[in-house]
Amino acid sequence: MVAFDDIVIGSGLTALGVLLGLPERRRVLVLGGKAVGSFSHYDQRATVPCAFDGLGGLGGFWHGVIPVNQPAGYEGTEAGAFADLFARHFPQANISGWLGQPALFVPWRPIRPAAEVQALASVQGGTLRIVPELAEAIRVEDSGVSVSTASTTYRAQRVWVAAGAMHTPGLMARSFGDSLRRTHISDHVLCYVGQVDAVSAPRPQRTPNGMYFPAHHSADGQVLYTLRPARFSFRTLDHGIEQRAAFGLPTGGAIAKIMRSVSPGLLAEAFYNRFGLFPKAARYSIYAQSACDAAYALGEGPHPLAAQLDRIQETARQARLAQPFEGARLSQREDLYIPGIHLHHSLNLDALSRLGLSSSDSPVQVVDPSALTHIGPGHHSFKAMCLAYSKARRLG
Repeated sequence: MVAFDDIVIGSGLTALGVLLGLPERRRVLVLGGKAVGSFSHYDQRATVPCAFDGLGGLGGFWHGVIPVNQPAGYEGTEAGAFADLFARHFPQANISGWLGQPALFVPWRPIRPAAEVQALASVQGGTLRIVPELAEAIRVEDSGVSVSTASTTYRAQRVWVAAGAMHTPGLMARSFGDSLRRTHISDHVLCYVGQVDAVSAPRPQRTPNGMYFPAHHSADGQVLYTLRPARFSFRTLDHGIEQRAAFGLPTGGAIAKIMRSVSPGLLAEAFYNRFGLFPKAARYSIYAQSACDAAYALGEGPHPLAAQLDRIQETARQARLAQPFEGARLSQREDLYIPGIHLHHSLNLDALSRLGLSSSDSPVQVVDPSALTHIGPGHHSFKAMCLAYSKARRLG
């Protein structure tokens, strides 16, 4: 049995945040997931992934969108952490001029945590070790904590749980009891609001590292709106969301798959989303993104989520009502939505506190979105990474 200072369970974006925050002198073991991972999906169509148990987690498939309007991040994030990590990964994106602005940054090359973790191991030598195994159970002991896998048990002073919103609840329930697992899980809901005629084109701003796209918010700040040029059949109200809902969000090779679907409208939208091409149009589609608590019942197996349609559709309805665009023509297909792939709040935080596992001196630190109750309307992955980074800096 090998003793470490820290064990990090997971190898996605939040795990990377922990590794970047810990002092290099500490001896760290990363239980990174399976060498050959497998997906779980939102439903049986298997077009929208909700979890990946291999190296890098879903960070290997993250499209990289980073909202820059809330640089403070989540409560507990150190001042400057957002700007520091952003500058580390996107040094030529001029973040200082954009912090606090209503914009989304889309990098040419998103952060890929599996490669980043491997690079850190190469730099740090023997102090950082990566093992392609899944954690099965955690035990708190007098001298620290132990983590068991299928083949062995590892010991450390502290364990950082970054297995993801889908995998962390099962691990914590096996380790400390079923009271830690919520029966439901929260997510963003992405819905189509409708269309608006162009007044001025929402032009993206390019940098050597990526692009800044304009974003809009509801008056209360709880809904994020984006405009996309409506071309080809997408000029017809609701046709775009009907195609997107049928097509889903593929796990990889998005543009190639869209081209095979023979949808010029969807392809044009994908090229704008990825490269900012052809922003000027006579008409724009309005999309909304808003957090929905307990959006899915949480179960087991390859399709562990059961959509709570009444909650999801009410969230979408409120987003449409709050839209800020004058003269907008609203959707007639209010039943259609797209999963946000921003799952969070799958742990019972009251139970976590009762068991003494939420304090700063606990040897078990949950740092992934399973422990986030409010993620706001924007994409949460980078901000969750900043929070994990901050916590590791404080406690490491």
